[in-house]
Amino acid sequence: MSLVAGDIFEGMYQLEESVDMDDKWPITRWRADNISAYRRAEVLIDILSDKYDPQLHWCGNIEGLCKVGQSTVANCRYFVWDLNRAQLLVPVEVTALNAAEQHKYNELIDVIPIAAHENIKASEPPEVWRANSGEFLIMYRKHEDDSHSFQHNQQVRELWKKRDSDSAEDVTDPLPEPAVTPPANPAGSNGTPWLLLIIGLGILSVIGLYQTIPPKPSAGFISFQRSLESGIAEEKKGAYESALEHFKAAAAAPQDIEMDARLDSLATLYRMRARQECAKFKDSGSADLYFIPNQYFNYAAVLSRNPNPEICQ
Repeated sequence: MSLVAGDIFEGMYQLEESVDMDDKWPITRWRADNISAYRRAEVLIDILSDKYDPQLHWCGNIEGLCKVGQSTVANCRYFVWDLNRAQLLVPVEVTALNAAEQHKYNELIDVIPIAAHENIKASEPPEVWRANSGEFLIMYRKHEDDSHSFQHNQQVRELWKKRDSDSAEDVTDPLPEPAVTPPANPAGSNGTPWLLLIIGLGILSVIGLYQTIPPKPSAGFISFQRSLESGIAEEKKGAYESALEHFKAAAAAPQDIEMDARLDSLATLYRMRARQECAKFKDSGSADLYFIPNQYFNYAAVLSRNPNPEICQ
């Protein structure tokens, strides 16, 4: 689908005029109005022709970048910029990154939200896009498939970090460690009472030691915490789709008293905010503002594992 001035793009932006760019550049840039904002807001939209990919996701924190998405109607990916803080995104190879850039890239790989029912493949390394500021956006694919373990996805993350990840083969889940059966005590052994005493003292010592050392967070809890914190950070930037992805990953964690309490607390906060925004929407009388409270209702529903979010009528 070819776009022309006056088109309503993704139901949120009205295209005003195209901006001249280098002919070698794969992206076309448009000046547009954000017609869903509280007030008229001008933005720049970069459009990259590409078929819609339901497995495609993205992660990054770039100054001035308001939204990243895909359009099924226009068959493209798009990047929405604040008019006064727009940058250029350039695709780069991981092998071309210096040490400092590699560190930034690795940090993004570590915070990719992956739910329990999803997995990533070593053979599908992320695309890396660099902005003028030196910050990165990574675009990667993940699949809804629970055939692999958490450890599998962690192994893939590590392979993605390597500069030769393009040629990496997919990893497989490690085989479970074989159970070790202690040798039976020979019948009639006179050392049995002393052996039992030593074992008993050892157990008591271990119990005493663990009572004085705080338990180390599990890998699952660390992953949950990263997803929740990343979701909150994305929500504060107004990156709705990205925040929702992180919150879905956090909510997919197994039920746990501490994790459930954090989810419920944040869900309650977003539900209260949604009702406040809904009241503002009704007072304003503008039919274009309903999506703001509904976004918060959706956050609350995902975090509380409720498939039926409230709706601002």
